[in-house]
This record gives sequence, structure tokens and C-alpha cells, in this order.
Amino acid sequence: MKQVRPLFLLFLLFILLTGCQDASEKASTKDKPAQEPGKSTTASKKVDVAGTPPEEWINATPGELYQKYIEKKSWAKEPKAYKDATGKAIDDYTELAGKEGTEKWTEQEWAHSILSNLQTKYGDIASELEEYEVVYDELKLPDGRLLQDIEMDEITQKKDKKVNVALLIDSSGSMKAEVDGESKMSLAKESLDRLAKELPGSVNVSLIAFGHKGTGSDSDKEMSCQAVESFYPLQPYDGSAFSQSLSKFDPRGWTPLAASIELANEQLSSRSDENTENFIYVVSDGIETCDGDPVKAAQKVKADNTNVKINIIGFDVDTEADEQLKKVAKAGGGEYSSVKTKQQLSEIENVWKEAIDKNTWRWWVVNRFSDNVWTTVDHYNAIREIFSTYQSMRQNEQNRLTQTLNRLEKEKLIDSEKREAISSLFDERQEKIRNYMNDLESKKREEVKTVSDELEKKLDAIEEQVGI
Repeated sequence: MKQVRPLFLLFLLFILLTGCQDASEKASTKDKPAQEPGKSTTASKKVDVAGTPPEEWINATPGELYQKYIEKKSWAKEPKAYKDATGKAIDDYTELAGKEGTEKWTEQEWAHSILSNLQTKYGDIASELEEYEVVYDELKLPDGRLLQDIEMDEITQKKDKKVNVALLIDSSGSMKAEVDGESKMSLAKESLDRLAKELPGSVNVSLIAFGHKGTGSDSDKEMSCQAVESFYPLQPYDGSAFSQSLSKFDPRGWTPLAASIELANEQLSSRSDENTENFIYVVSDGIETCDGDPVKAAQKVKADNTNVKINIIGFDVDTEADEQLKKVAKAGGGEYSSVKTKQQLSEIENVWKEAIDKNTWRWWVVNRFSDNVWTTVDHYNAIREIFSTYQSMRQNEQNRLTQTLNRLEKEKLIDSEKREAISSLFDERQEKIRNYMNDLESKKREEVKTVSDELEKKLDAIEEQVGI
């Protein structure tokens, strides 16, 4: 018996070791998950729809079979090719699913397997929508600034801004000469009368004539050079009174241009503050002939009134006068224009109005309203087009997943109960994606509305001021 005992102990140890190894192998086989279709070396995983945030579904890698067959096909441009590619992807997946190991999969494992092979990638279309830039063309105001750069406070306060306009008309003897069958004086008066009539009601206007006394003879020079008179003092426009003032002088003597600018400066300076815009408009057909210095006079106007412009029309002038009048306008921070005909005078008159004429603002506002509306429409259309692309992608994926489930049920790889359970997981996932994309679209449309409304409020404020 003593000799048998060691052998018996060895036998028991062998039995124990064999039993443990067998139990370990059985446990290993039991715990090993079934093989996943399309991923022969990857263990099956469960999809956690409830615990997965929408961003992860949006940015998930597209399915392997989707990338292989479908991704580069266009459902819009190549409908047949896209349909055929979808069919091949479903065929491949069904074949893989038929292999050993899938019969005990849960709905979560099936959902993960199907999506990892056939899901669409929404990340690019989501980024395109999120990064879409809501940009409006620069809306340039008549004064050269951009509407986008103007604060609302400045626009609403603009109606309190005062504007003064001094109209200076050369009444020297040379203005008797005719252009297109009419005297230069009569054409100049008509032009200034039209300009005054079309000024906004809040603008103060004055009319100054110079050189309207005496003659062109040396004996009358002193008297003529002192003839600088305000026939319509700086005040709001009154049509009847202004027209009467134009009839009170005729072309006669010399040209005291500098003195007329000085008188205009006195008027403007007495009625100006930091919120006042001042304009001096001069119509002349010659150079200074009264020993004054119109350039220095213009410089003083600019020094006394920083917000001022001196605009000059040289009406049928020679080269010498053209050069001098150009320098005067430059010194006064304004523009010089040389005209030879009645038509040209009318055209320059319209240019003059641009800085203060409410009709110019009316035209600008009307056109900018149109620009704003159409740009807004373009933005909404672009956003809708991006979102429509997403909707098509979603619908195509939904059809693909439904076809796949139908095929798996037909091949008896899943039963109807399992099919419904998987389909519910797909619906829950898609609901998360849909809500996320709907939210992106809503935010982008709201951004368009915010920018458009801000511009529209500014346009409305300008519209109110110019009386549209």
C-alpha cells in the first residue's frame, strides 16, 4: 500500500489539472463573442443609443461597406449607379451576416454591426452648415462710409444735425454772355433755384450775389468790388421769397469772389456748431478781379468751420480762371467742375445735390432695401440647400438600413421581433441626429435674421429721416 499511495496522488493531480484546463477552455468559448460581419477579427460590440451624444453620431466614421460601394456615388446625378452600389453593399453585408456566430446577437450588437458597415457620415454636411458665413455686401452710404460701420445711435441722432448751404452767384458783366441761346446769368439762376427747391426742409439756405453793381469800367471798380450782398439771408427755404431774391440783381461789374466767400463764412460761422454741416456753392465765369485772394478766403472758411465744403462751377471759363477756381475749391475741401453747356450745368447741379439732397438718399435707401432683401433671400436659399442635402442623406440611409433589415429577416438571420427592436434603435439614433441638425439650421437662419434685421433697422431710420 505504501508503494501505491504516490501513484494514486499523481493520478488525482492529473485529473484535477485536466478538469481545470477543460473548464478554462469551456469558459473561454462561452465568453468569446460571435464574429461580426465584415470584421472577421473584431469582437462584436453593442450600440448604446441612449448613452451616445448626437455629436458622436454626427462625426462617426462612415460604414466600411458604405465607403467601399456608396460614398463616392451621387444619388442626384447617378441614381441608377447609386442604387446598384447600395444593392452590392447590402448583398455583401447579408453574406457576411450569414456566417457562423451571429445567431445569438442582441439587437444592440446587430445595430452596431449594421451601422459600422452601412452608416452615413454626417460630419461634413454638419460642418458646412455650422461654418456657413452670413456675409452681406458692404452697403456704402452716399457720404462714403459703410452702413455696417455706423452705430444706430449716430443714425437716429442724424435728424438733429443742422445743414447750412450758401449759394454764391457771380454777377459780373461777363455773365451776360450767352451759352446755348441763353445768358449764363439766367442759366445759373435757374440752376440755383432748382437746387434750393430740392433741399430737405430742415436745411438753411442763403443766396449771395457779387459784382452786381456798376459796370466793367475802371471808374466803377471800387463800387462794383464792394457789391457783395446777401439777397436771401441764411434761413429755411421759402420758394416765393427765394425766387423773388433771384430777380433782384443782374450781371454788371467786376468779380469780388474772395469777398463773397468771406461773407458766406460770416453767415455760416454765426449759425454753426459741432453738429452742423456747411456747404458753399459758387457759380462763376471768371477769376477774382477785385484784388482779393479767394484761395486764402477759402482756407479761412475751412479753418473756421472744419465741417465745410466749397464746391465751385467754372461756367464757360478760360484757362486762367479754370486754374484759380480749381485751387479755391481744393482749399475749401470741395470739388471743382468746369462746364461749357446748359446740359453740363444741369448734370453738375445734380452732382452737387449728392451730399445733401434727400432724393439721393431716397434712391440709395430704396436700392439698399432691395440689396438687403435679396442678399437675405440668397442666404436662406443657401442654408436650405445645405439642409436639403442632409435630408437626402438621412432619407437614403434610412432606406438602406430598412432594406438591410428586410433582407436579414427574409434570409431568416433575424426574426420580426428582433427586426423591430433593431429598427427602434435606428430610429432613436436618427432622432438625435435630426434634432442636432435642425438646431444647427435654426441657429444659422436666426443669424441671418439678426444681421438682416440690424441692417434693416438702420435703413428704416434713414428712411424716416429722408421722408420716404
